[in-house]
Amino acid sequence: MFARVITQRKKLLVVFWALLAKGVFAQPSPSSTRETVPAQIVEVPNGTLHLKAYFWKPAGTGPFPAVLFNHGSGGADAQHTAGLSMAETAALLAPIFLRHGYVFLYLCRRGQGLSADQGPFAQDLLKRAEAKSMEARNQLHYELVTGVQLDDALAGLAFL
Repeated sequence: MFARVITQRKKLLVVFWALLAKGVFAQPSPSSTRETVPAQIVEVPNGTLHLKAYFWKPAGTGPFPAVLFNHGSGGADAQHTAGLSMAETAALLAPIFLRHGYVFLYLCRRGQGLSADQGPFAQDLLKRAEAKSMEARNQLHYELVTGVQLDDALAGLAFL
């Protein structure tokens, strides 16, 4: 399993560095300065799960480079991250990438946001583990981010 996690991490890092190399902060392309469409709610399959995501695409025919945004899990409840609702966070971030000609996918991982019905909220699981010990919490956190949450992110990447 560890080798699989390392391979998947390498793939995600390659995509991340490729996006940076493309120049997220480069001058917008002519097609990306046009009016953009509002977010679509899309379904991202992951095995038996039906994850949901906010999806924006610049106006025009493309092809377009893409950003897969992987939200945090530290919100007070399944609908929040970084002090804002996931919908608010997605709506704030998307225009930054759209104006530079990027497709933007804000995937809601299992148990959170639009995918709250697809599994338990990670913070609830971590709190239960922490009641046993901090070591148990840390172990579970590692298992989540290198297991099911990584699988969710990879499903988003496959969607793109």
